[in-house]
Amino acid sequence: MRALVLRGFGDAAVEEVPDPVPGPGEVVVDVSCVQPSVTECMLLAGEPIAMHTVLAARLAAGPTRFGGHEFAGVISALGPDPGDLAVGDRVTAVETAACGHCAACRRARPDACPSPAVLGFTGPGAFAERVLVPARTVVRVPDGVSASHAAAIQPLAGAIHGHALANVKPGDTVLILGAGVMGVLHTQVARHGNAGLIIVTGRSEAKRDLAKHSGADLVLDVGRDDVHAAVLEATDGIGADVVFECAGEFTQAARCVRRGGTIVMVSVLPDHHPAPLALMRERSVLLVHPRSGAGGYAPGSTVFEHALRLVQRGDVDVQGLISHRLRGVDALPEALEITRHKSKYGALGPAQVDLFDWGTRA
Repeated sequence: MRALVLRGFGDAAVEEVPDPVPGPGEVVVDVSCVQPSVTECMLLAGEPIAMHTVLAARLAAGPTRFGGHEFAGVISALGPDPGDLAVGDRVTAVETAACGHCAACRRARPDACPSPAVLGFTGPGAFAERVLVPARTVVRVPDGVSASHAAAIQPLAGAIHGHALANVKPGDTVLILGAGVMGVLHTQVARHGNAGLIIVTGRSEAKRDLAKHSGADLVLDVGRDDVHAAVLEATDGIGADVVFECAGEFTQAARCVRRGGTIVMVSVLPDHHPAPLALMRERSVLLVHPRSGAGGYAPGSTVFEHALRLVQRGDVDVQGLISHRLRGVDALPEALEITRHKSKYGALGPAQVDLFDWGTRA
């Protein structure tokens, strides 16, 4: 099969690689649609953010496959013990899989597993014609949800985790710094949740318009407006109850959050990014980072299943974030380029790559 191979930072090309073979508890999925995340694009380019040292070590050992955790496809092969999955199922998969053997996993706390596998990060992902995934991470895509929309589910699941972790209460003022993919998804989750006043900041006029359409009450232009002053004016001088930092603006988040409020770090920052710790300590600000993976907050649904249901019934619109669609596995390098430099190409979200129409698969 053909897949994206990384030979050095900034040096990625589509090459022939061996087909995956499923072992016990594994399935092979033919990739119908895949989209790169901004984090993957930054890492592939060599930027020193989280997981950089892991990827550098892999590259030191030779060419490697990296990235591809936001995808959807059709199961084409099953290993032994695949559970209730079947060939032909239309699916996506959770990117994080706990090891299942450590002390935390044995105590039914997979979120505390010290060495989880992460699709595309600790092993090959879906930047390929086929991808091997653990059966336990597979999530069926419900009727009425396209492969394109299912491939965009992982960021929505992350937004749901963030709001659950922040414990947004009825009427809370929510400030979302950044009107990119995560900012817009956080806006929609806030609008359909308990939030009161929703304030969003953005640089691009198109993205600010999308944030307004997604339910923001107040949209600020970072290049023109005094964000801190505007937030204080809108909140009678109190500040935002919860700030979702989606644009690398940590100091702005600390300035705009109320005393005793919460900052949720969504953006991926460099290892030594400056942080206003004294200000946060003085104001008793809670800093949290959303979890990854599926998990759940209700016995009858995981976060991925809930996210798919929100899209299925039209409560969350992911279509508005899909502005560039390419065709064929050989378009993966172009998709990385567009996604990393969205403003240059006028992209609202990641560039998606369609490999086949799963509507043609029985």
